Amino acid sequence: MKMKTLVLALGLCLTFQVASADTVKPVDNIVAVVEGEVITQRELNQAVAHSRSQLPRGSQVSEQDLQRQTLMQLVNQSLLVQAGRRNNIQVPDAEVEAEIARIAAARRQSVAQFEAAQSRLGIDKAGLRRQVRDSMLAQRVQQGQVASEAKVSDEEVTAAINRARAQGVTNLPQATPKPRYHAQHILISGQGERAQRLAQRLAQDARSGADFGQLARQYSQDAGSAANGGELGWLSVGETVPEFERAMSSLKPGQISQPVRTQYGWHVIRLVETRTPNTPEDRVRAGVHEAMVAQKTQAAMESLLQQLHKNSFISIRM
Repeated sequence: MKMKTLVLALGLCLTFQVASADTVKPVDNIVAVVEGEVITQRELNQAVAHSRSQLPRGSQVSEQDLQRQTLMQLVNQSLLVQAGRRNNIQVPDAEVEAEIARIAAARRQSVAQFEAAQSRLGIDKAGLRRQVRDSMLAQRVQQGQVASEAKVSDEEVTAAINRARAQGVTNLPQATPKPRYHAQHILISGQGERAQRLAQRLAQDARSGADFGQLARQYSQDAGSAANGGELGWLSVGETVPEFERAMSSLKPGQISQPVRTQYGWHVIRLVETRTPNTPEDRVRAGVHEAMVAQKTQAAMESLLQQLHKNSFISIRM
């Protein structure tokens, strides 16, 4: 069966929690087992109710299909979360609290009001934070896959446009160009204090005038860029993990970041140049770029989920 990309919206993630097998109450009916975790009928019912509430008016989806699709979403969510834990991907408490505040604000609620609304659904404060953390963890696993496999180079965009025009295609997609960033980085793998201290020393050396490219060649543990002086080329919005993108986009050309922690380790970033072109041709290139990124993202997510399914024990019990 062809695997569909099942990237959960946070709203859906907030309607359920995957329990460990030894915490399920005897009255809970287990509908699926995913490695060492279970999904109960109660969790599925909550997720189905939320899914139903999000369907466009007039949608014709049978209850059986909705349950099956939602259960597969829960299974995929559990696989992604467990993969994140195996890879020691961290979601700090402060980021969880900030995300809860963001969700509450989007719903025009205070955090207390949002917590109360979740409590009425049977989700206490600890459960809410566990679910938000798991959702963010799953998203980071997905983003890591996308960041490494869904990049589209300028050369690929040019080749795609030339092919389309040679075939007589005139209605190429267009989009408003987003800022693009030409950057270098030094990656120090690991999350511990030793890796952080080395990244801090390298950032200070670079700010003091040391050649950034030489530092990258000597110390960076990114096999794809170290030999080229940490060169990442031109990056568009969404092509890197959020922590890296936030730090990069806050720099001015020539500036060097403080060490930035991501799931890959500690990064020191140097912004070389930024640009936001907006000619008609640029809008076409932006549209084609977005379409190609979406296609690669779809393929990367399908590949990730297929691999997780292949290597995991999954038992559906309904």
